Amino acid sequence: MQILEHEEVVDAVTNWFKANRDVVLVTKGYGRGFPNPDVTVQFRQDKIAFVECKPSDASGREYMTGLGQSIAYLIYADFSYLAMPEKELNVYQKYFWVNEIGLLSVKENLEVQLIRPPIESKVILKREEPRVRGYGYYRDLRPLEIYEILKAIQVEKTRQRRLDKDGIEEAIWRRILEMRNIQSQRQRNAWILNIKLLLRDLQLVNLDDYSLTEYGFRLLQLGALPDQKPYLDELARCFLLNANYLDIITLIQKLNDEHIGFSSVQDFKEKLAKAMIEEKMATERTDVIRDLQDIPRILKDLGILTDWKKYGLNYRYNINWKRVLSLIR
Repeated sequence: MQILEHEEVVDAVTNWFKANRDVVLVTKGYGRGFPNPDVTVQFRQDKIAFVECKPSDASGREYMTGLGQSIAYLIYADFSYLAMPEKELNVYQKYFWVNEIGLLSVKENLEVQLIRPPIESKVILKREEPRVRGYGYYRDLRPLEIYEILKAIQVEKTRQRRLDKDGIEEAIWRRILEMRNIQSQRQRNAWILNIKLLLRDLQLVNLDDYSLTEYGFRLLQLGALPDQKPYLDELARCFLLNANYLDIITLIQKLNDEHIGFSSVQDFKEKLAKAMIEEKMATERTDVIRDLQDIPRILKDLGILTDWKKYGLNYRYNINWKRVLSLIR
């Protein structure tokens, strides 16, 4: 009897949803924070599904914990699934009596079968908002500028007696003006929006009240150290795992394996953008090419991508897998 690892179950479920024409976005999670399901699925009707995946040969307690997590997901998502290998599901299905939870069975050949469809949640308290990207939104900021923005937020929040979000956003803008020597106020709204999306996707700040998350506080502490390496390592980890850039570099490696190289940076971006949409990492209406103007730069700044280098008669980015693996283990 073949044992299915957790990642194999996640990959099987991810591919099963990608084959569904009604699905526009599929995102893997990496288990940092809650809710952070193993798979997040977005349908054309902007409905959201969370999937909790379990491997072979786990304890009964772990499978029941998986059920509990799936039930908790109903507070955030329209649908919730629990996925596990066929053998284990046959044993434990009698305990999974909560009909709202959909059940997915993963066979040894990684074929996925829908055993029970989910029932739409009636208890949503904080709905996961539909998105156009399965990866973190990023524009232009340098690594140490992210630290400066976190510091500006925390200083302003400490100063306030009552929450004033406009005051916090003004503090962010003042810091941007200082760092970038910007003279015009016309760019303010675009800058603030870009920063808010980045902080959200890196899971550094709760935008409801601008409180720093565990990751945000950690970066704030590390950024104050004389040695920048611990800060840059933690920020890189947040990009890879929290913002799902690990999926992007995995796709870059796949393209490098398929092609000898690329004739130009634009050729590379076009092929990567096409692959990202095909893999349902972004919706068809997402301007992925625009995103890829900035993403390689932050990955280079964090030591994850090399510079654009000649490879034979063509060019490509190489991935520093030694660094990546040291960060995600």
